[in-house]
Amino acid sequence: MSGRTPHEAVRSFLAPLKAVLGCITSEGFVARGPRAAGIQQVAQFQNGFAILIRGTGQTLSFELYHRYVVRQVEGGRGPWTASTAEYIYDVRNHHRNRIAAWHWHPSTRQGDDQAPGPHIHAYGAHETLTLHKLHLPTGRVSIEAVVRFLIEDLDVVPLRDDWRAILDRHEERFRQVRTWA
Repeated sequence: MSGRTPHEAVRSFLAPLKAVLGCITSEGFVARGPRAAGIQQVAQFQNGFAILIRGTGQTLSFELYHRYVVRQVEGGRGPWTASTAEYIYDVRNHHRNRIAAWHWHPSTRQGDDQAPGPHIHAYGAHETLTLHKLHLPTGRVSIEAVVRFLIEDLDVVPLRDDWRAILDRHEERFRQVRTWA
C-alpha cells in the first residue's frame, strides 16, 4: 500500500488488516519495529494470539505474524509503499493443538520449515504420514481468505454483520495492488 510518507504507507498497509481482523476479534493489533524505509517491521496481535468464539461455544486461537517492509518507489505505487515480506497464520483448537498454519517466509525460514514458497501445514493423524511436516503448496494466501475460512468452515462467530462486504472489498483491493500472486 502506498503513501506520501513512510508513516502514511504503513497506516495504509495496516488499515485493511485491522478492518479484516475486526470481523472476528477485538484483540489489539500492533505493529512493531521502526517506521523507517527499508527496515522490516512486524504486525501481530498484542498478546501474540486472539481467542475466537465458534458457534458451538468452543474457542479457537489464531496467531498472526505479518512481516512487511517500507520502501521508496517510483511511479504510480509511490512515493512510499509498504508490502508483505512474510506471513504466518496459525489456527489452534481450544486445547491449543494446531489445526492449520499458512506460511510464506522466503528469507527467514522457520525452524525445520525450509520451504521457500507459500504453503500450508495441515495437522492431524494419518496412519502413514506425519501431515504437519508436509509443505502443501498454495498460492499466496490473503488474510481475507483465512478469515473467510475461519467463519465459513470453522464456524467462528463474526463480530460484524457486514463481514462479507468487508472481506470482499479488502480482498479485491489486495488483488489489485499485490505485486505477486
